[in-house]
Amino acid sequence: METAVGVSNISVVYLYVRDMERSLTFYRDLLGIPLEGDEHWTEAAFPGGTRFALHTAPDGKDDLSSGTVSVSLEVEDVDRATELLRADGVEVGETMREDWGTAADVVDPDGYTITLFQRPD
Repeated sequence: METAVGVSNISVVYLYVRDMERSLTFYRDLLGIPLEGDEHWTEAAFPGGTRFALHTAPDGKDDLSSGTVSVSLEVEDVDRATELLRADGVEVGETMREDWGTAADVVDPDGYTITLFQRPD
């Protein structure tokens, strides 16, 4: 039975932030990360394709800490990956299909939610 999902890259690591302007001052202006975007999402791409982003925290997400970092791992085929993981007993969330790509959340053995991401065709 095939079990390797085939993660090929880290797609994006993003932080939920309370105040986008304050966070841009720190990450863009102080640290020099070339973030671009809008009041809800800003990101920078690094060599090799990894992206770092800031995302305005959604309503109800009051406890921002290192535990609210989101990790998105790029895969070739989200449907195939989630099928393999479900078959292995892994908790898999709903698959989202949007213009920006396809994604599904999975839960690792310690309870961390990791997003599997497939670039759009």
